[in-house]
Amino acid sequence: MSLRYKIIVAIAVLVLALGIGGTLHARLTLSSISQDELEKRAIAVTNDVASYAPEPLLTNDIYGLYQHISAVLATNTDIRYIVVMDPKGSVKASTFSSGLPMGLREANAVPSGQLSSVKTLNTSEGSMVDVAMPILGGDAGTVRLGISKEPAESQVAQLTFNLLALTGGVLVAGLVVAYVLATLFTRPLARLAEAARAVGRGELSRQVAVESRDEVGRLAATFNTMTQQLREKEEERTRLLERVISAQEEERRRIARELHDEAGQALSSLMLGLKHLEETCGDPSAKGKAAELRSLAADTLELTHDLALELRPSVLDDLGLVAALERYAKDYANRYNISLDFHAVALGDKRLLPQEEIALYRIVQEALTNVARHASARNVSVLLEERNGTTVVIVEDDGKGFDVAAVMGGAGQSRRLGLRGMEERASLIGGKLTIESRPGAGTAVFVEVPRAMDGHGTDPDPHR
Repeated sequence: MSLRYKIIVAIAVLVLALGIGGTLHARLTLSSISQDELEKRAIAVTNDVASYAPEPLLTNDIYGLYQHISAVLATNTDIRYIVVMDPKGSVKASTFSSGLPMGLREANAVPSGQLSSVKTLNTSEGSMVDVAMPILGGDAGTVRLGISKEPAESQVAQLTFNLLALTGGVLVAGLVVAYVLATLFTRPLARLAEAARAVGRGELSRQVAVESRDEVGRLAATFNTMTQQLREKEEERTRLLERVISAQEEERRRIARELHDEAGQALSSLMLGLKHLEETCGDPSAKGKAAELRSLAADTLELTHDLALELRPSVLDDLGLVAALERYAKDYANRYNISLDFHAVALGDKRLLPQEEIALYRIVQEALTNVARHASARNVSVLLEERNGTTVVIVEDDGKGFDVAAVMGGAGQSRRLGLRGMEERASLIGGKLTIESRPGAGTAVFVEVPRAMDGHGTDPDPHR
């Protein structure tokens, strides 16, 4: 869940908790208050009837008593019944038209020594507060009065509904406000998160706008400073790496040239001398030894020549990447007894920039070396192609494959360093290297480099 929705959910939960909790508390409080007020009112009305009843009872004015209790019933709509009984429990006056309901007489009796008795009864008309009050201490009888709780309960229910509706309205308004505020608060954080992901992908030029001077704004400014420092360090590292690789290639070229020229010439001279010695020597033993040494010198000359080619093939400088890879593919197939198909598509006689040719040659060389060392492959294909302004190199084998994440994460240090070196060479020429592999499914290495060719097909390096 995003931070925005966490804020919205938190506010919604808070509003609901406060609203529902407050509503329940108010309902309980109002119910208690209304119950107390209803009982007090019932006792007061019953007391008025009990105060009025002695005179009509003593004068046997039952009709006057009935008129009085009927008037009380008419002016209090929530009073359901009033009954006046003599000390023996016989009904003297009642608002019931057809006698007392069964069980009402025994439902509430005034204990000895008390002024009244209040009970809650469940009747066919709902819950009632029933009050029993003695007349003249019980000597003249008892008054029973029943008042309905329904009006008070309806008021409490209506108030509860109003509070819940208010809670719903506050919730909707709170959600709208929370969404707006959360959007305002989290938008800069979302931009920061996206910029951080971009930096993680290597886009060190990414910056975020500083829109405020609060904590988020200071965080954005700090992030921009950090990316600026990272970019400067990465640029410095790239420059140093370029110098190291350039110096390495120059040293390879110098050593290869010395091996080819000086060591090669010395071995060629040695071979000529041994041949002359072999032809002029009369001693058969010495003649055989000279022939043996000349063969050894020839093998050494071939090894020296191969070593020079490995260090820096002259064909790469003279004829370009396509010719160098064709020759390397042929030598590779013969040396490792692996079937290798090399295809160059849509390049013609065009030359890449010198640093691009060197980098791509070394990447292919490292990839093929990994195939020979680790893949146990029988077939390898190398494709060099120009696609939509991009130079693409694909090295694919049918070997045993490997877990790319595990190797790049640290398993197999020498192999990991080789793959990292390929990535570094690709990045130095503005390219991207992708490795696809899984155990038992072979490996494919993809390199994509934006085109930077000399359109006339000439060598763009003026020093060659």
